[in-house]
Amino acid sequence: MFNFFKKDKSPIEEKPASLKERLVKSRQKLGSGLSTLLLGKKEINDDLLDELETLLITADIGINTTDKVLESVRKNASRKILKDSNNLYQFLKDELSKLLIEDNQLNTDIKETFVILVVGINGAGKTTTIGKLAKLFQNQGKSVMLAAGDTFRAAAVEQLKVWGERNEIPVVAQATGADAASVIYDAYESAKA
Repeated sequence: MFNFFKKDKSPIEEKPASLKERLVKSRQKLGSGLSTLLLGKKEINDDLLDELETLLITADIGINTTDKVLESVRKNASRKILKDSNNLYQFLKDELSKLLIEDNQLNTDIKETFVILVVGINGAGKTTTIGKLAKLFQNQGKSVMLAAGDTFRAAAVEQLKVWGERNEIPVVAQATGADAASVIYDAYESAKA
């Protein structure tokens, strides 16, 4: 009858974890998972590689990265470089480290219209980076155009126009609040012309 005096026992909603917390969780999951998987195993076989694949994917390593790592493991295991799971642990650490620092050059030597989309959080320096990249490409003799696609942030269009004026680079823009997709479309069509 007097249920309103009883304490509310409904679960409290948790805040979503921050990026840092999620990365720590992934690292811990991967580290403990590798230790558990490789501890005491002597032979590198298909079953071990299947379990390793599952572990890497569930630790948010990604399918493409997992495929690269497993391909390298298989190649080196077949060459007898990896003789047992103890060597495999260090090999995996080295392979994952290499992937993190792999140098992926941006090929801008193509003759077609080339688009670079820059995204990121507020205050990260996107507009400054865009201005510097535009100047770099201009100095390389490339034809450069900027598109003010951030139509919702106050002063974003004006900031990009300043960079364009400084470097004598055309800027395609519309009023603040305009449809961002139409700005990008107009810029692309203008660049192709």
